[in-house]
Amino acid sequence: MVNIDNVYNTVLVITNKDNRGYITPEEFNRLANQAQNEIFESYFRKQSSYELNANITSDFADPVLNTSEKINEFYGDANLVLSSGVFNYPSDFYRLGVVSVNNKVADFAHHSDIKYINQSPLTYPVDSQPVYTLAKDGVKVYPSTITTGVSIDYLKKPNRPKWGYIMPTAAQVAAGVPNKPIYDPTVFDPAADSYSASAKSYNFELHASEEYDLVVKILTYAGVVIKQADIAGFGQGKEQQIAATEQ
Repeated sequence: MVNIDNVYNTVLVITNKDNRGYITPEEFNRLANQAQNEIFESYFRKQSSYELNANITSDFADPVLNTSEKINEFYGDANLVLSSGVFNYPSDFYRLGVVSVNNKVADFAHHSDIKYINQSPLTYPVDSQPVYTLAKDGVKVYPSTITTGVSIDYLKKPNRPKWGYIMPTAAQVAAGVPNKPIYDPTVFDPAADSYSASAKSYNFELHASEEYDLVVKILTYAGVVIKQADIAGFGQGKEQQIAATEQ
């Protein structure tokens, strides 16, 4: 994970230098989520590119292994529940891996093929050889008599990061404490707490090595938010440097 307070303070130091502008915690959280999602989704493009063009000299410099290590943090499994003929994905679903029915791996079939598969006595799905197709928010499993026991291996979406804060009390302000947000390190629970509340924080779920990239991307977005082209240019320049080192 990447500590969100470290990223927040680095971004503020750069954007506030020479009184260029101020990013509110709410703006920062929106940009932080956008940056995390962009980096997360880039893993899959990079992995495909590296597999085609890799020139590997050592395991430590192997971009395929390094990217796989970052992706592995998001693997999960879940038991699915049937609703209106579809076994629905969990709320944090991103990409599908293996579909199993009572611990038997199900075969994938395209929608255009399932009609013929169901009609053929040679390919008709049975409990011991189940078949699935993709639906809007889940999978359909055949034979349709299967109503339980369906599970998946899948990639999870990263939870939204959150820099949480509290405001100083009137007594604290009177005593000299600056009247500005104070970082709240209390751990935010994505499953139970509300993102609309200001308190509690949640770190980036990306690999620790992504801290620099997160700062750069947030700075790029922040230059647009506070209308400072030079800040955006700084971020874009650093992104180009990063991209050049990955080629």
